[in-house]
Amino acid sequence: MKLKYRYQILLWFGIIFLLFAVSVVFFEQSRSKRHRTEALEEKLDVYADIVNNAFYRNEPLDSLLKLFPHNIRLTLIDKEGQVFYDNAFPDVERLQNHADRPEIIASKNLGVGSSLRKSATKGIEYLYYAKRFNTHFVRVALPYDIQVKSFLRVDNGFLYVTLLLFLSAMLFIIFASQMFGKSFGQLRDLAVTNEEKALRLKQEMTGNIAHELRTPVTSIRGYLETILEQPLDSEKQHQFISKAFSQTLFLSELISDMSLLTKIEGAPNSFRMDDVNIGSIVKNVCDDLETSLRKNQMILNVNIPSDTIVKGNENLLYSIFRNLTDNAIKYAGKEKIITIRCYKSDRDFYYFSFSDNGIGVQDEQHLSRIFERFYSVSEGRTRDTSGSGLGLSIVKNAVAFHKGTISVKNRPEGGLEFLFQLPNNSA
Repeated sequence: MKLKYRYQILLWFGIIFLLFAVSVVFFEQSRSKRHRTEALEEKLDVYADIVNNAFYRNEPLDSLLKLFPHNIRLTLIDKEGQVFYDNAFPDVERLQNHADRPEIIASKNLGVGSSLRKSATKGIEYLYYAKRFNTHFVRVALPYDIQVKSFLRVDNGFLYVTLLLFLSAMLFIIFASQMFGKSFGQLRDLAVTNEEKALRLKQEMTGNIAHELRTPVTSIRGYLETILEQPLDSEKQHQFISKAFSQTLFLSELISDMSLLTKIEGAPNSFRMDDVNIGSIVKNVCDDLETSLRKNQMILNVNIPSDTIVKGNENLLYSIFRNLTDNAIKYAGKEKIITIRCYKSDRDFYYFSFSDNGIGVQDEQHLSRIFERFYSVSEGRTRDTSGSGLGLSIVKNAVAFHKGTISVKNRPEGGLEFLFQLPNNSA
């Protein structure tokens, strides 16, 4: 017998929410226990270092027991696996070779190792932690008793909250299925289509962001891991730290640009509107980029009447001219001329031209996509020159915010020209 739509909705969503709740609870409990175990292992790691330091200073190891939990077990094992000290077993010569112990095998390969098992010599279940040093292994262990079990026990509060949310969701599904069951069949095709489009856009955006973040994050991690794990001189350390810092600046720029785009699209009413002098805005851009312009031997010509007043947001207007200038500096080439001019005005708009005499875009098909987020005209652009990949997208959105439009074309004499409008203050 075929179920009605609302019962199908209830059944499928119930199964999905149940699987989701079970997965979340399992993941959270596993993660929580793993974190607690790692915390306990970090404590045992500190104990191992203390024991090793005392061993190299020829201090009596028995005196260290006062610093540790009363039931801790300390064992020193040579490279061949032979025990030469064990506080829980004074007659170490009778102990078996420990080379085959799981924690010792792991520490041989990884530097540290742990295992939860019953001691072959004492018959007590221990949480063992072994750490490899130059000539020996230091192993510390705690009995897996009520105290340790309590430390590793997962807090069930999260489980109860998840169950409560699951029951609430089920009640909501029942209510929603009763309300929308009759119309679901008619809306299903449309909903699926819209959902697929939204999912596709979301996946594309997520993929672009992940791609842009992967390189700097990997670089930062690599530099820091090298500093932490390799013996480097101070000059090399400073070089790696500088490189990691430059990557963090890129990440900061990317996050800032993404935040600005999101704010323009999602919260346009949050921007303050004022009377803004465009000449002053362009002057600020010139001052801020003076070093880059001079380094690339570029000339910036500005022809904007002093009374060009736009009703808009100062920060967004600055971002328009700043990102266009940044783009020209990066891609036009050295010893080029940038020209910014207001070539016309009417009752509603001022009309601006931003141009350079650089190399332009050779393939015209790229011009229609140049304002897309993360779109790269040249596959060969490097991280050092491509910026966040959002500059021109910010320009387009900022111009649209001010009720204008923007277009781009190759100039016959070479270079790019951007044409856009901004609202006349008298409008």
